[in-house]
Amino acid sequence: MARRVIVFDVNETLLDLGGLDDLFESIFGDALARSQWFAQLLSLSMTATIVEDYRDFSSLARAALDQVVVRYRVQPAEHELQVLLQRMQQLAPHRDAPPALECLRAGGFRLAALTNSAPSVARAQLRYAGLDDFFEAILSVDEVRRFKPAPAPYRMAARHMQVSISELRMVAAHDWDIIGAMAAGCRGAFVARGGVAFPAHAPRPDVCELSLEGVAEAILRVDS
Repeated sequence: MARRVIVFDVNETLLDLGGLDDLFESIFGDALARSQWFAQLLSLSMTATIVEDYRDFSSLARAALDQVVVRYRVQPAEHELQVLLQRMQQLAPHRDAPPALECLRAGGFRLAALTNSAPSVARAQLRYAGLDDFFEAILSVDEVRRFKPAPAPYRMAARHMQVSISELRMVAAHDWDIIGAMAAGCRGAFVARGGVAFPAHAPRPDVCELSLEGVAEAILRVDS
């Protein structure tokens, strides 16, 4: 029987956004500003989908950064903000990402990436991190102009990989990504980085582990 397709979120799931902390510390005097910025970026992306006013993720990233500038009452130079945004394409992978991907590829699974980032950014990110060769496809929500967790990106991924939606498993460190994927008909695998609990009100994925390596091992057990 053909293996199911496994689709990976990119930012925070595969790539470590902690690589931005030094720049946020330098600009805002607070490394925690990075978490506030990314949370604002996700809020903007979800709002854009709900009100059907799609803007690419890079544009929203800058808009979210401008909001953080106002919140912290700082006046950074434009080049400082541009350097920070460019660093998004130069993130290191989480240490558990390469061995987990290698484990699943060796197990015969087809691997793809599905990200809210623009196609050129996603390709640059995964190439810099040395992960691009693991993936049969690097897919962006730009194709459907709806951000995850809307159903359209997951359905697009299934079409692109030429499988039914039920044959696709979404791996992410974001509970909302897993909830959206499962609502669209996918299976889910949650990476509970830092011990974050999956929401009790939502259908729980059959794979939920503290690391990507743990997720990979669990998938091999349940999908073999």
